[in-house]
Amino acid sequence: MIKAIFFDIDGTLVSFQTHRIAPAVLDALHRLQDRGVRLFLATGRHRGSIGLAADVFPFDGLITVNGQYCLAGNRVLRSSPIDRATVVREVERLEASAAPCLFLNETETLYVNPGPLAGIFPKQLNLPLPDPVPLRQVLGQDIYQMTAFFTREEELDAGESFFPGLEVMRWHPDFVDVIAPGGGKDKGMDAMLAHFAIPLEETMAFGDGENDLPMLRHAHIGVAMGNAGDLVKSEADYVTDPVDEEGILTALEHFGLL
Repeated sequence: MIKAIFFDIDGTLVSFQTHRIAPAVLDALHRLQDRGVRLFLATGRHRGSIGLAADVFPFDGLITVNGQYCLAGNRVLRSSPIDRATVVREVERLEASAAPCLFLNETETLYVNPGPLAGIFPKQLNLPLPDPVPLRQVLGQDIYQMTAFFTREEELDAGESFFPGLEVMRWHPDFVDVIAPGGGKDKGMDAMLAHFAIPLEETMAFGDGENDLPMLRHAHIGVAMGNAGDLVKSEADYVTDPVDEEGILTALEHFGLL
């Protein structure tokens, strides 16, 4: 019996076209919660930018910045920032490269090295870019994630990782999420399950990006959205309809949860 379900936001719960949760899916969330199923957000966004989902539904817990900062109510269950010496190293590398990058703390986004490739955020995610800040302004803070803008082709041309010793996850052709080693949405899942005393065997997860793969692999049932890439679909237990065709509802009905 499924007692906990984890949802990515962008491209899973929330459409890239409408930037909202479909009414039928929102109704399904309420019905699940009425039946005692615990529901969680699991996103690469930080806590200050999840209002498009968290403001319209009372989720039981929030897994933010790809599992690096997790809350249930006001209680922090997991906090794993990037080591500050590593942040210094990456700031120095970005000073040399001038590549655009976002540094995410608990609630804010710090935008450095502004460039046209970063324009994908307001265009596709409906997420306005903040005013740029000097690179050195990020130092001395707890940075939970970097979002670096370079294409898959640029990554392949470089040969080795742009971010040695860190976890690098691509969920868009033009950028990657970078977090501390050993992190991921699966670690956030474990923090939530321990807090609510729910076994892993009673979990389901939905996602569409490569940063969702640790979560989809970890859950008892991992569901890929129909708009996911081939790699994500190949590793999921079930592939549902795209987000704009209410794929979450399709999967919930397929597995008899509604």
